[in-house]
Amino acid sequence: MSGGRKIICVMLALLLAAMPLWLAAGEEAPQVQDAETAAESEAVREDTIPAEYEKIAENSRFNLYLRRDTLALIAESKNSGKVLYSTVQNPDEMKDNATWKGFYQSGIVMEYLEGVKSLPLQADFINTASEIDLKLTGDGYEAEVLYPEIGISYSVALKMDERGFSVSIPKSGIRESDPENFTVSGFYVYPFMGYSYLGQDDGYMIIPDGQGAIIELKDNEERYQSPFDRAVYGTNIGIEDTVYSDWGVSAEQVLLPAFGMVHEDDQMAVLGFIENGDAAARIQAYPNGVRMKFDWVCARYLYRMVYSQPTGPNSSTISMRTEYAREIDIVQQFLLEEGETANYAGLATALRDYMTEKGYFGEAETGNFDIAVDFIGAETENFVLGKQSVVMTSFDQAAEILKELGSRDVHEINVTYRGWQEGGLIGALPTDGYKPAGALGGDSGLQRLKSAAEGQRDRLSLEADFLRLNTETHPLLFYSSFKKITSQTWKRPTFGKVYDTLYALTPKKSLEIGRNTVRELSGHGIGGITLTGIPTLMSDCYEDNHYQDSTKVMKAYETLVKESSEQMETMLEKANCYLWRYAAALKNMPIACSDYTYVKREIPFLAITVSGKIPYYTEYVNFQANTTKFFLHLVEQGTRPTFLITAEDPIKLQNTNSNDIYSAKWDMYQEMIPQWYAELKQLHEVIGKAQITGHTFRGELVRVDWSNGVRVYVNFGRQAAEMDGVAVEKTSYVILQGGEQP
Repeated sequence: MSGGRKIICVMLALLLAAMPLWLAAGEEAPQVQDAETAAESEAVREDTIPAEYEKIAENSRFNLYLRRDTLALIAESKNSGKVLYSTVQNPDEMKDNATWKGFYQSGIVMEYLEGVKSLPLQADFINTASEIDLKLTGDGYEAEVLYPEIGISYSVALKMDERGFSVSIPKSGIRESDPENFTVSGFYVYPFMGYSYLGQDDGYMIIPDGQGAIIELKDNEERYQSPFDRAVYGTNIGIEDTVYSDWGVSAEQVLLPAFGMVHEDDQMAVLGFIENGDAAARIQAYPNGVRMKFDWVCARYLYRMVYSQPTGPNSSTISMRTEYAREIDIVQQFLLEEGETANYAGLATALRDYMTEKGYFGEAETGNFDIAVDFIGAETENFVLGKQSVVMTSFDQAAEILKELGSRDVHEINVTYRGWQEGGLIGALPTDGYKPAGALGGDSGLQRLKSAAEGQRDRLSLEADFLRLNTETHPLLFYSSFKKITSQTWKRPTFGKVYDTLYALTPKKSLEIGRNTVRELSGHGIGGITLTGIPTLMSDCYEDNHYQDSTKVMKAYETLVKESSEQMETMLEKANCYLWRYAAALKNMPIACSDYTYVKREIPFLAITVSGKIPYYTEYVNFQANTTKFFLHLVEQGTRPTFLITAEDPIKLQNTNSNDIYSAKWDMYQEMIPQWYAELKQLHEVIGKAQITGHTFRGELVRVDWSNGVRVYVNFGRQAAEMDGVAVEKTSYVILQGGEQP
């Protein structure tokens, strides 16, 4: 061998000897990282239990560890050893400021107000002097937290059970020794539970936007500037500026206060559910790149707020604190899943079981399939000598339509009649007593419709709105109009052609009018009512000459709905979940999400949660741009369609406040309704009273698993697709009953 070749061989031998074991074993070489990125990644990826943590509780699946000085938690799977952290480990490697570091190293973060300064300050366990008196209980802990420099203390307790663990902060345990200068503003309860860092994990966050949506855990390269930040149960019109959409709230609001984090690679997942404190909460989700490099989702509880109080007609204002802290006892449940159920379907199933155990669902009948048909009775338009009724569907016309549907084997329809009282849809607001419009046929016509519906085995309910107020037709009720906490009367423009402004009733007046109306409807033999307005609203207000927080408003609305359900079948339109236990059905519910830019895809989280528990009817079919996709969603979710129907052409509504209704004439839907009914009934006969237990997607192909063994494959794509050996044509679906092979 020549000298040159010997030198080359020696060099190769030395190189092989120095080669890392991962390359010798044939594994893929890791990506080269700069020093800062490598250090940060190492700081957040170590799946170990640090020495500062001690085991405080366990169930059959998880161990729970606590760090005493920050109340930080680690949940560890007994099966896999994988963990979920509630705080950032080794934060010194991060490049964030001290405030953020204090936030994500503390299990509980309190916000407080200094005087009437508008921005709350943060009290954490890193930057704020604190004293924690901790007692372990065997299944968790109880603690008294004191911030001596501001004179505020609170009690917090954690208790682990088989589903996960709950954290509570009772209002009675909050003490403020210097309320003139320092008062509690709010709390974050384990806001970083299950967090991820800069796309290092495969998985997603779950946000409660409409039907539900997921935000993928990936490096967003700082593309997004703002988080998902929504008030539970919609805009607080008593404090916040109103967005003038339908009733001043977003079309896709938070109806179910649940949020979560799923780590697909580790098969670990956690879902937060606000069991108490929902009337004062916001849900926030931060994709990485928004403020920091972390992905995290949490609830923020607001006890007090600072608002601008007008001092006179010249628009000058002064800053004011709300009169007292909201009367809420925070109870936040964390549901833990691992293994095959560590996904959004598994979390929704766990939430359904938990809500069932806690009594969130009543005894609604879910086995018999039906569809919903809403009739519009009358509206109002301007006339030479005043105003006149515009009849869209008389009581007799509605009866004839139901009869025709019955002749085509469409029975057991959930019928809601809207605009049935004198004044029509808008002129009659609020619904006050039993006053069937003479132009529609009066009381005798309504009784004929009731008899016709019963003869077709349909259910008839009358829509009632005990919230919105038209002061042009009810001027005396202006003195009972809803006021913001500034004592200013709340109102909104309608942008309509007849009535230009609508107001709202105080909770107290809504309760009074609602009780009277329910009693009168029941006395005239009406067996069903569909409530709109109050099931959707949650707000602070000014009533009886002082501030009323949203928890008091919640109690008034819940009392009304509960009493209504005890007297007649009560349907709720787009209802907040604290009212679901009283509902015979949920109407006008979302079928999709708001499609934010950072959302990877929508998920049927609501539908999974309520499946088999309460009938779920979607928003109107009439106004869907893509009815094929809409129908496939009905199949996927096991939900039921709603059709808005008029006997007359909606062109007659062009000079009314309902001129946005353009597609509702019976002639357009008399073929579609029987076809959809027949096809969906076949599906529901197979589903029965079963519940969704699994939901998996592969591209545009989705598989839905039901508790009775039924599997439904739905292809939303434009190409044929296959999953589990089941071929599904484009924009189509396949149903496999229990035990049936593809």
